[in-house]
Amino acid sequence: MSDTHRRPVPTDRAPGPRETPAPGEEQRLAATVAAHPMLDSVGALASLLARLPPELPLWLDEHVRWDPDERLKQQLLTVTPRIVGVASAVETEDAAMEPGLELGTVCIPFDSTPDARAAVAVRRDLLPADPYASAEERLEQGDVPGALGDLATLLQDIAALLSDVTDGLERGSSDTESLRVEASRIGQAAARIARLAKNGQAKDRG
Repeated sequence: MSDTHRRPVPTDRAPGPRETPAPGEEQRLAATVAAHPMLDSVGALASLLARLPPELPLWLDEHVRWDPDERLKQQLLTVTPRIVGVASAVETEDAAMEPGLELGTVCIPFDSTPDARAAVAVRRDLLPADPYASAEERLEQGDVPGALGDLATLLQDIAALLSDVTDGLERGSSDTESLRVEASRIGQAAARIARLAKNGQAKDRG
C-alpha cells in the first residue's frame, strides 16, 4: 500500500490550505482528462500523459467498476482516467490536498455506441464489480439493503465454489460430505440474506 491516501474529489470543491497547483490549475487538469474518457491503446495513454505535468501523482483504482443494472449484458473493459484528490496518510480538517491522476478499469456494454461507452466510462457512481468491495462502498453510502444484496451474492459464489470443490474429491468420503453440508448451509444463509435485502429495498421505496 502507498503511504498516501487518494480519493476522488469534486473539482469545484472549496480549496483548503495548499501549495500547487491552484484551483484553476485543477480545473484545467480535469478538463484535459475529460477530453480522454477512454484509453484503449498505449498511444491514447501517451497522448494524455503528454498534456499533464510530469510530477502529477499517479494512482491505480484497485477495483474494476461496473453498473450492476447492466450485468446481464455482454461487457468489455476499458481504461478510464480521472482526477482525484491526494492527501497525506494522516488527514486533518485542514490537510492540504493536491490533484493526482487515477487510472481505472470500467465495464461497458459491448453493443453500445462510442458516445454511450464514453458516457459510462466517465461515470463516478459505478460500483466495484467485486461483491465484497461493492458491499463496503454501499455501506459507506448508507445503502444497507444494497450491501446485503452484495453479501448474499458473495455467499452464493462461495457456496457454488465449495460445491465445485467436492466434485474433485472422493465420493462418499466424510470430508466430501462435510463440504457438501457446509456449501448447503452457506447457500441457505445467502438466500436468507437476499430476502432481507429485498425487504429492505421494499421499505426504502415506501
